[in-house]
Amino acid sequence: MSSEEFIFEGLMIDKIIAHRIFPRSPDKQMTPAKLSKAILPFGYEALDAFQVRITEALANKSHGIEMSITGMGNDSFLNLAASTFAGDTPHFINTTHRLANKLTEAQYGSAAPGGILAVISGFIGNDSLPFLAVIKAETQSGFRAREDDDQVSMDFITELLLTPAQRLYKIGFLVQTLALPPDAEGNYDSNNYRAFLFDHLMTSTETKNAASYFYLRFLGMDINKSSKKLTQDFFENTRDFINNAQIEESEKFELFEALRSEMRSQKRTISTADFSEEHIPPNLQASYIEFMSLKKFPTAAITKDNGYIQAKLKQRNKLVFSSDVWLSVPPDQLKNLVEIIPTDDNESTMLKIQGKLQSQK
Repeated sequence: MSSEEFIFEGLMIDKIIAHRIFPRSPDKQMTPAKLSKAILPFGYEALDAFQVRITEALANKSHGIEMSITGMGNDSFLNLAASTFAGDTPHFINTTHRLANKLTEAQYGSAAPGGILAVISGFIGNDSLPFLAVIKAETQSGFRAREDDDQVSMDFITELLLTPAQRLYKIGFLVQTLALPPDAEGNYDSNNYRAFLFDHLMTSTETKNAASYFYLRFLGMDINKSSKKLTQDFFENTRDFINNAQIEESEKFELFEALRSEMRSQKRTISTADFSEEHIPPNLQASYIEFMSLKKFPTAAITKDNGYIQAKLKQRNKLVFSSDVWLSVPPDQLKNLVEIIPTDDNESTMLKIQGKLQSQK
C-alpha cells in the first residue's frame, strides 16, 4: 500500500450498470440478484452527479479510508475488477453480473438490507488511471415537489438513492497505478493497485463499525492494515503497555512524553523495534516487543499516519492520581511545566509545577 496520499480529482465516468441486491429471505434463503443486461444511458447531468458523489465520499477524511488488498485468486474482486480495464463492454457487463452475485453471497450470513449495486468504470487524475467503483446504496422514500400556476403538489416516491443528503451507501474503489498483465495463472499483482473504502458507518476515530461483509468478504480488503489504523494501534497499545509497566511513575511520565514526541515527529515510519531501542528501558524491551506481538502488531516498520489520533495528540495532558485528583497540562508542555520528584512513599506523589497557584475552578 502506497504511503502517498491519493487525490480524488479529475474523475471521469465511462460506464455505469446497476443491479438489484436482495436481503436474505425470512426463511433464510438466498435470493439471486436481479441482473441488468445493458449499460445505463445517463446524460451529462446524471454522470456529473455520480462523479460528485464518489469524489466527495472517498475524499471524506471521516468516513473514507485506504485499504490493503488481501483477496487474491481468479474470483477475487481484484482479479474481476482489473480484468475490466482492458476488456470490452460485454466483458464489463458479464463481470458486473459476477460482482452482483458475489455481493449477494457475501451478505447472506448477515442481516444486511438489500439495495442497488452500481458498478462504475472510468478514469481518474492527470494520468487518466483506470478505476472500477462499486456502490451499494440502500433506497429510501421521499417526496418530489411539483407546481403550476395555482397549486404546489408533492409526489411520493417510494425509492430514492444517492441523494446529496443520503448517507446509506458504501463504496469500494480500485484504481490501477501500473498497467501490467496478469501472471501465468491469470492473477493480477495487488502491488499495482490501490484500494479505498467509504462506509457511512465509519467515523474519524472508529473503524470497527464498517460492514465487514462488504469490505472483507465482497471486496477482499483489510481495514486493519491501513496506515491510519496501524498508527492508532501503535499509539494505544504502547500507551497501555506503559500504563501497566512495573516502573516508577516518573519513568512512566518520561515514556508517555517520548511516545507523544515520537507521534508528533517528522519521521515517516514507526516500528516497535525502533521505539523499544530508543525509549523503552533495557529490562522492559523484550516484554514490550512480546506485548506488541500478542496484540498482532506488525514487526516491520509501518508508514505513520496520525489521522485517527490527531485530536488525542492535541488534547491537554491529564495526570490522574489514585486519590481521584487529576492535573491538566497544556499539550506539548508537560515536560516543561511539571516535574515528578521521587519519594520513598508509595502512597503519595511529589510534583514541582512551574507557575504560581492563580485560581480554583
